[in-house]
Amino acid sequence: MSKSFKELFTAAKKRDSYWVEHAILEFTSELYLLMKSKGVTKSELASLLGTSPAYITKVFSGNANFTIETMVKLTRALGGKFHTHVSRDKSTVFWFDLIDGEKPNSEAVAWGQPEAEGFHRRIRVHG
Repeated sequence: MSKSFKELFTAAKKRDSYWVEHAILEFTSELYLLMKSKGVTKSELASLLGTSPAYITKVFSGNANFTIETMVKLTRALGGKFHTHVSRDKSTVFWFDLIDGEKPNSEAVAWGQPEAEGFHRRIRVHG
């Protein structure tokens, strides 16, 4: 008897490898958004880091060796700050980006897939 997608997904979430890939996807997505918001190309990011554009491609494909050190270096090269967070398994996590000196308006834009199992809800507050 074949398992449903939901059963397979539930089984996958019990493995550490699922959560490692989830964290890599979250990090690279956030890094890409920061890169785009700064108007930096992959080639420019490679230059800022003193590395090759091929390495940056490797980073965004999720195939780099993601140590805390490399994650901090990638983020700081774009003028960002790297954060980590540990929470309880069943908690809902909200991240807010508030920029010093900028007053956020009342419009918050939710993004990500909060309805899907396994995804955190993120709210970006625009100032």
